[in-house]
This record gives sequence, structure tokens and C-alpha cells, in this order.
Amino acid sequence: MKYILILLILANLSYFAWLNFGAIPIVPIGYSEPRPRLSDGMILLSEYNARITEEELIRSAQSRTCLTVSGFSNFDDAISFADAASKSGLSTSQQLMGSVIASQFRVYLPPASSQAVATITLDALNEKAAEAKLALETYLITRGLLENSIALGVVSSLAEAEEIRSSLMTLGYNPEIQELPQSDGGIAIHLSGPRSLSLESSDWLGLILQRSYLSAVENVCETIAQGAQFP
Repeated sequence: MKYILILLILANLSYFAWLNFGAIPIVPIGYSEPRPRLSDGMILLSEYNARITEEELIRSAQSRTCLTVSGFSNFDDAISFADAASKSGLSTSQQLMGSVIASQFRVYLPPASSQAVATITLDALNEKAAEAKLALETYLITRGLLENSIALGVVSSLAEAEEIRSSLMTLGYNPEIQELPQSDGGIAIHLSGPRSLSLESSDWLGLILQRSYLSAVENVCETIAQGAQFP
């Protein structure tokens, strides 16, 4: 019995010495931050999949490239290009580059059903204006969004445009006024689509078949520097 007691005392002393002098602390091999959970509680599988899809779309959008197109001869040229791009399924955003300056205002008659009808209207208008001794600079717009419209002049103030409009209304016409935004840096059109656009993409090459004078720069869609926009 005495020997058993001595053996137990020696065993306890040995274990105590090992804990204090011989044990090697366990060091974790590595550490990684826990991934954030989509929800703090239970969610439906359909909702989980929807959130996963949304996150994938956000990541895709952050790396998608767009095009900034410049080189337009005037406002009408830029708007006509934007309309063609929209019809091709692309999203457009019009921008005034540089410093914005005072707008101009165009007075015009809305598009006729055909060029022949527009020509007849123009001739009749000129006759009435001559009889009323009304000086007008009229011409037929033959292309673009206002194709077959009759331009009645471009002036530097809305008041002048309203004066021309009032004069034409006395002759039985109902002209419209269009604001033409201006800047000292020209006009640019930003193009974006469901997938990345590049200078080699079919979307871009199709748009410049008849517009070889235009140039474009690739940008990451979410980081395009935005200038002054116009409607």
C-alpha cells in the first residue's frame, strides 16, 4: 500500500512538471476570415438562389466595359447615332464634354409623312411668309430623327424662338421649339449593353459602317467620368 501511494505521488509530480515545462502549446496552422452569411436566419432556397444571382450580376457589371463615342459633327448627328444604337439594343447616355455654354434653339415644323409632302408644305409656307413679309430661313431636313421636318431657323435665345413660333402660328402653322445644348468640348455618347463592348465588338462595328469619322474609347462601365448630361 505504501508503494502504491508513493507511485501515485511520483506520477502526479511528473504530470505537473510536464504541464509546466515540457508541454508544447498548440498553434493554429492558419486563419481565414469567415464568409459573410447571406442571412442571419432561415431563408427559402429560391430566395437564396436569387441573392446569389444578384451578387453574380453585380460582380459582372463591375468588370463590364462600355464605349465613349465622340467626333460628332453636331447635336443632330449625336442624337441620330444614339437612336441607331438604341434600336440595336444598346443603352445610351448623352454627354456634353468640356464646359457647358449657352444653348441654341431650333424652330421647326414636325416631320411630314413623306419628303414629297414636306416639300409641298415648304413651298406653301414660303409663299405665305412672303405675302406676310416675314423673313425666314427655311429648309427641308432630309435625314436624322427630324427627317422630312421643315427647319425655320436656329436662334440664340428662347425669346427669339418664341417670337418665330408666334409669327408662324398667325399663318396657320404650329411649329415646335427644340433646345440644342452646347459646350466647348463637343458631344459624346456613352454606350453600354448586356455584355462588354469593345472596339472589336460586332455592336460597335455595325454602328460605324456609315460613320467612319467617329472614334471611341473603352471604359469600365461603373467608373466612367460623367459630364453634363442633356435630354
